[in-house]
Amino acid sequence: MRSNNDDRREHYRLPIRVPIFVKGVDKYGNEYFELTHTVDVSASGACFFSKRALQATADLLVSIPAPVDINSNMSENYDFKFPAKIVRIHNGLANSSNRIAVRFTKPLYERP
Repeated sequence: MRSNNDDRREHYRLPIRVPIFVKGVDKYGNEYFELTHTVDVSASGACFFSKRALQATADLLVSIPAPVDINSNMSENYDFKFPAKIVRIHNGLANSSNRIAVRFTKPLYERP
């Protein structure tokens, strides 16, 4: 059992499943674009599934598609894009998906 002192995370993780797009370069040097979903999300990072073989510490771009009010000035296809760095990879044994933990380069609440 963990105590509150054992948890090194700066922000609370929300265990929510959100569809996301991930763009990056896999460990073989191939660029890829993948639709997947989160396991959890916090202001400073996220955990998601990926079928790609990725390199630890790789840089990624995580896009969260978001619906936009039709009365707003934004395009209907507006995405929230967050540069991120892989901090942990849990290789999946039962299936071909890996759990990828990333840290956003800026917390979500610091969006420009």
